[in-house]
Amino acid sequence: MKKVIIIGAGLAGSYLATQLPQNYDITIITKASAQDSNSMLAQGGIAASLDPGDNPASHEADTLAAGQHRNKVAAVDQLVHEGPKLIQTLIKQGMPFDHQANGALDFGLEGAHSHHRILHAKGDRTGLALTTFVQSQIEHVHWQENTTAVELLVKNGTCYGVRVRHDPTGTFKTLTADAVVLATGGLGNLFPLTTNDATITGDGIAIAARAGAKMADMAFMQFHPTLLSLHGKCFGLISEAVRGAGAILVDENNTPIMAAVPKKDLAPRDVVARHLTWWRAAGHQTFLDISAIPDFPKRFPGITANLDRHHVPFRTTNRIPIQPGAHFMMGGVQADLAAQTSIKRLFAIGEVACNGVHGANRLASNSLLDCLVSAEEATKVIAALEPAVTPALPQDPTTIVPPKLPSLADLRQAAWHNLGVERTKHNSMTSTLG
Repeated sequence: MKKVIIIGAGLAGSYLATQLPQNYDITIITKASAQDSNSMLAQGGIAASLDPGDNPASHEADTLAAGQHRNKVAAVDQLVHEGPKLIQTLIKQGMPFDHQANGALDFGLEGAHSHHRILHAKGDRTGLALTTFVQSQIEHVHWQENTTAVELLVKNGTCYGVRVRHDPTGTFKTLTADAVVLATGGLGNLFPLTTNDATITGDGIAIAARAGAKMADMAFMQFHPTLLSLHGKCFGLISEAVRGAGAILVDENNTPIMAAVPKKDLAPRDVVARHLTWWRAAGHQTFLDISAIPDFPKRFPGITANLDRHHVPFRTTNRIPIQPGAHFMMGGVQADLAAQTSIKRLFAIGEVACNGVHGANRLASNSLLDCLVSAEEATKVIAALEPAVTPALPQDPTTIVPPKLPSLADLRQAAWHNLGVERTKHNSMTSTLG
């Protein structure tokens, strides 16, 4: 029986589990619960050229333009052609994407897209709906929740398993497998302002790097322009779909911030984030003006619930206070189009991986699509693997001496200063950590 270990319970890891044969011995490891992931928080939707007036070539052109043409064309081509097929299969299986009154799929528009091609589910709760639907199809899988992967077991360039820590007890255990799949997401919580789930701290990237896996495009971090900002802190994402529905960015004087920029409020995320950062550096406050969106609470129920939870008076002001924050890592563990890393039998899918599909700046709503496509491609190679012959491995430690590290607050401040929205030669070469 072939054994597969999946590290991460978001859409990429969960979808992979559904695509592997049922007679495989599959284990999913997650630091918290099956419900804790960036995928569950994704609001905007999933992009696919399924509308009759759209086509993969247009989606590919938009992806390349948003990525500053730093993308790998073969990876983008795979995404835009294979993605719609997988979504159509999910629809046939019963995935409840939102529809118009006439029964047709309801396609939204987001920044840097030339066509309405964004599918949503439950309004602005697409990630939650899609990931929950996929997880409901998982069978015959061993879940190990509240468990952290701390070390990949690699010998002679081949990964044979992973050492994990069961967090409630602090005990360590070695798990071996024929294939290990990283699906751990990015590293948003290394920054002080982020949209990411609290569990997303770069663990997968770190253990892969320590094991000798190649990394790629680590400088490419995407900052989402519109995080709910209150008293200098951020409390979740305000989806790009809100701007797609007609909201505009303004300052405290209601001056349109993006009026003179090509594509205005629907410019690529890096462009919008930089303009907001400049505006704030000049002493202005920044808001989303939602006055042009009728029935906002009905259209965006998840965002509305979050705004009400934090007592934002948007119903009377028609404004939501926002600022940019860390959102998505385009770089990560280097992987090929089949999700294979530089270490044999180690795969990387979703945000933790970098196969070049996103280039220097991910196009809005391509992330959930990439989760599906990269997971699907990985299953093909895993299915063809011969059973592994596991070598003698070191015994599990009873204790580990913690390394001397900077405080999380200092680390976050250094990341924001040196790796933030706008970088210069000076701040990229100077570290507040010494």
